[in-house]
Amino acid sequence: MTDRDSSERYLQIARAWFTDGWTGSLAMAGDIFSQDLRTNGVQVGVAGPVTRIRDRLAGFADLSTRIEDMFVSGDKLAVTLIWRGTHTGGYGGVPATGRPVEVRDTAIWHFRDGKVAEILTLQDQFGLLKQIGYLPDSVHAA
Repeated sequence: MTDRDSSERYLQIARAWFTDGWTGSLAMAGDIFSQDLRTNGVQVGVAGPVTRIRDRLAGFADLSTRIEDMFVSGDKLAVTLIWRGTHTGGYGGVPATGRPVEVRDTAIWHFRDGKVAEILTLQDQFGLLKQIGYLPDSVHAA
């Protein structure tokens, strides 16, 4: 497989996960993620991303995503996306508020042997907590 073929394959995999996977098609996770997957340095296996999305869908049943930017360099893929939803269920220990949110999420995936072996991710938790009213308006980012 050429580098170009690998790059296209990685982009297709990521598009499928960040659209269909993030909205509930979780069966694909075993084909995408390594059993030894590490997220932000913690070994989580395939269950890690599946649990993360199940929890998010429990809190935001109407979740939708929009990929803002995505590119591949070698065996790494970087993506920035926006996810939206209405906080209709508990999420991260915060009871439902009924408030809409728009959250930026950035991830770098490292592929090894055709599957994602490592994820480095950064989500705007501060913005999310402000939008659902967990943090008061008087609290501002530094």
